[in-house]
Amino acid sequence: MASDAVNITPCFNLKMRQASRILTSHYDGFLREMGITVTQFSIFRSLWYLKSTSQKNLQEILVLQQTSMTRNLKPLIRDGYIQVLPSPDDGRVKLVSLTDEGKVLFQDARKAWKKAQTILASQLGEDLSQELLHVTDAIIELA
Repeated sequence: MASDAVNITPCFNLKMRQASRILTSHYDGFLREMGITVTQFSIFRSLWYLKSTSQKNLQEILVLQQTSMTRNLKPLIRDGYIQVLPSPDDGRVKLVSLTDEGKVLFQDARKAWKKAQTILASQLGEDLSQELLHVTDAIIELA
């Protein structure tokens, strides 16, 4: 009699969530001394390249829900790393951008992120690293 465990179909969602928690923990460990999470680092990184954008656009780029975006932005705004200003084109639209202090923190955090990235890439190897990017890009494209 075969075990039911042998016939269990793997759940893509469960596996991705498990992997995501491990990746998040890995990056958060390196960013902890900066006082930010990897999600907040992703906000910094996006704003570094975008310069200034609407919160809605930032949510779409990072694939975050409004509540998650707000929860992650609040302490960064409070601590003076991110500013929110009305758009010069439409006062109803609020634009988010890094302050000078935010730019300094990002540059410091980027060094810690690069260490985390390098270690992970080394542990996975070139083939798996590229495969991971390919698979995650394909999943993101489904949206």
